[in-house]
Amino acid sequence: MKINKSIAKLSLKSSLYNISSIFILLLQSIIPVLVMFYLWSGILNGNREIGGLTNSQMITYYVGVNFINFFIWYAIDWELNNDIHSGKVSNILHRPITIQRYYFNKMIGDRIANIIVLLPIFIVGVIYLILVRQTNINLISGILFIISLTFTAVLWFLFSFIIGCLAFWFENLFFVLLVKDVLISLLAGYYFPLSILPDFWKKVVNLLPFKYFGNYPVNIILGNQPINNWIENTIIELGWMFVLYIVLLVVIKKGLKRYADIMG
Repeated sequence: MKINKSIAKLSLKSSLYNISSIFILLLQSIIPVLVMFYLWSGILNGNREIGGLTNSQMITYYVGVNFINFFIWYAIDWELNNDIHSGKVSNILHRPITIQRYYFNKMIGDRIANIIVLLPIFIVGVIYLILVRQTNINLISGILFIISLTFTAVLWFLFSFIIGCLAFWFENLFFVLLVKDVLISLLAGYYFPLSILPDFWKKVVNLLPFKYFGNYPVNIILGNQPINNWIENTIIELGWMFVLYIVLLVVIKKGLKRYADIMG
């Protein structure tokens, strides 16, 4: 437990080490929201709707997906790719902690740093939306959102860690990770709400776990997830977490064996 806290604390400090890092975090969170705000304000001029979302709901949607992005989207796969090929993983393996737990604790520290920086802005935004009656968020939906967001962070870690472990077999994952980031952003609803997709593609996306990385948690805030749907989706999400955890254990075992053989 002590080493877990130490790793998370070190990651937190490194993320908040200087003012420039905080400034960059703020820019990364605010600029995409502003760009999407002006884009969809032009598209949804007046009272038009797309995918069942009005202009104000679309604004809420993009504020939500950006908050989720900065809470869960930690680039574990990119970091693993660098650490494996630089040999840094060897140092981690000598610590009294599993490699997956080491990176999970790093993610926790880094995400806490993001929350410290962005939470005040998020709270002000939510209060504003409630006051102008642009969102139906209440105590229950807020609790359901937080629970789902926590599960989503774990699901993201499992998926991203598995992708990063491919570096044990391939020399460089740069282009693979680049394509993965774009593809997951599309399937998670980061660029546009998944509700605007044709029915066939909606069914395809619903069979995959990627909607939990953005589109699904935001729909809880928008009031589009009745409690029975939330329970059903949560069970499915937990199922994906279990499957990915088993895959992670298999991949890391085989990956470390290959790493040991190569390093001698």
